Amino acid sequence: MSQPMAASGHPCTPIPRHASVVRPASPREAVARGLLALGLVMLPAPAAAQRVGGVPRDVALEVTRVFNATATRKVRGDYTLAASDTVRGDLAVLNGNARLAGVVNGEVVVLNGDVVLVEGARLAKGLTVVGGTLQAPERPSVTGEIRVWSARYRYQENGDTLVADTDFLTRFSQWVQEDDAEETVSQLFFTSAHTYNRVEGLPIYVGPRVRARSGATRVRAEVYGIFRTGDRLVWNDENLGHRALFEVRQGEQAGIAVGTRLFDEVDAMERWQLSDGEVGLATFFFSRDYRDYWERHGAQAYLSAFAGRGHELKLSYGEERWNARRARDVFRLNDEVALRLNPRGDEGVLRLLTLSGSFDTRTESRYPRSGWYLRGEYERGHSDALTLAPLSEGLGRPGLVTRELRPAVALDYGRAFFDLRRYNRLGPNAQLNLRAVVGGWVHGDALPVQRRLAVSGIDALPGFDFRRTIGAADAGTCATGAEELYVLLGRPAQCERMALVQVEWKGDFRIDLFGDDDEGDRRWQVGRGHADGTWVIFANSGRGWLVNRPATVAGATSAADPLFFGRNRVPDLNTWRTDIGGGFDFGDFGVYIAQAVSQSGLSPNVYVRLGRRF
Repeated sequence: MSQPMAASGHPCTPIPRHASVVRPASPREAVARGLLALGLVMLPAPAAAQRVGGVPRDVALEVTRVFNATATRKVRGDYTLAASDTVRGDLAVLNGNARLAGVVNGEVVVLNGDVVLVEGARLAKGLTVVGGTLQAPERPSVTGEIRVWSARYRYQENGDTLVADTDFLTRFSQWVQEDDAEETVSQLFFTSAHTYNRVEGLPIYVGPRVRARSGATRVRAEVYGIFRTGDRLVWNDENLGHRALFEVRQGEQAGIAVGTRLFDEVDAMERWQLSDGEVGLATFFFSRDYRDYWERHGAQAYLSAFAGRGHELKLSYGEERWNARRARDVFRLNDEVALRLNPRGDEGVLRLLTLSGSFDTRTESRYPRSGWYLRGEYERGHSDALTLAPLSEGLGRPGLVTRELRPAVALDYGRAFFDLRRYNRLGPNAQLNLRAVVGGWVHGDALPVQRRLAVSGIDALPGFDFRRTIGAADAGTCATGAEELYVLLGRPAQCERMALVQVEWKGDFRIDLFGDDDEGDRRWQVGRGHADGTWVIFANSGRGWLVNRPATVAGATSAADPLFFGRNRVPDLNTWRTDIGGGFDFGDFGVYIAQAVSQSGLSPNVYVRLGRRF
């Protein structure tokens, strides 16, 4: 990891008074240089320079203590100190920009925001900026040290106090994320930070990346070649792909972006369930891949408008070819367990018009205490000749017996998907969080396999095993017929519509076997005899179903069919699957137990999540 650079150029040296500020080098930039010079070598940082997401650990703890101090004046969001105003003690600004023209008699800490020191501003002590930049006069009136790190300040909230993220998993996950370039950066990029899966193995991305900035205008260009390790390191079409992008973004807090993409890559179905890291680790360690995959080859252009943090509206149009991919014998630790077959996807050329957006008022995206989050998408797809993949019997598709006679049909469909979350802070140490996920067919023809849905498994209904069918017509996967045939299909998601409701009640707890932690900065410590986290009690309920279209679905239009419902109907709530459970959440991982209550005879499931449930 790179160290923050002072005016003298020495790492970890505070910027002296009256010195100009030099932006710290990006951790990504330093690592890219090291890879070019030394190959795939990781040099451990010295113990004295332990880092938290690019910021020295002692600095993260120091700014956290300043913010949490009772006498500190705390501000969330943008803050302006007029020339006639005075702050008599310490000042801490979180998740906002600070413009200082007056007098501060204490320390100034700005976390995840930029600072502007106006000529005439006076700071009686030091200034520390973490996750932002500093604009100041050539000779600022600051008595103490001026320190600036561009890497974001990562934290959790425990009641009214902040807790700096200092554990290994958090530091690693932050390191692999890309930083926004504040200046022109040109790199030869080499990364494997992509989901390990049973189709590609570990895909490796190599290529040049350029990011430039002039005022409020940012330009990003990247061209990556993709090599898929698969089960054999062979240079052939199955193992090769590419991704190229060019984007121009105008505006700081609000603005527009326009760009284009060229791609030949493997994509995953149902990304709304589980995180990339959880899917990859489950595949590598346990031979359990919870996603299905297909190949996309084409081009796309897009236009987006953004405002603030997390508010964006995006319109895109593209043409691409979809191809099926097979599961391969990728390397994994538990190779005695066979990998699930990758379901065959529909194949052909499609033209896609997509309108998507997000709305985010959460206090913090990773560990929110309150606020709203909404992500939505509408897709209109059209194909002149799409070759259909087999599904379960009775769904208007060819079955396994007729897989060699798959027809090519014209297809025109509309699909929507919404994920709505509400986080409610009940008190300093309690939360009540709600989530509703709905999506599926809106109009037109039946959905292609790549756009179908399922409601089962760890993320949706953990009390029910992943895509395990119950009965001859399964409400979680919309599978019909014999279980053996469904297994031979690869257990695909087959529902055209789904609905899921989740609720959780959370409260903080602390276990300390050997006295207080005088540092007070960690949510989880190994070897010190204590842990901090939250207890969680939750319930989930949902199901999937198919849309009854007599003109297009043959042999499955009976009003008594338990999977088919009219286009304006929602299945009765007594047909939904429900589970309840509880567990302990330690921030970077949680341990839970869930029991199905709408279905008798099922055993409880114990599972681990890397991160919050939602």
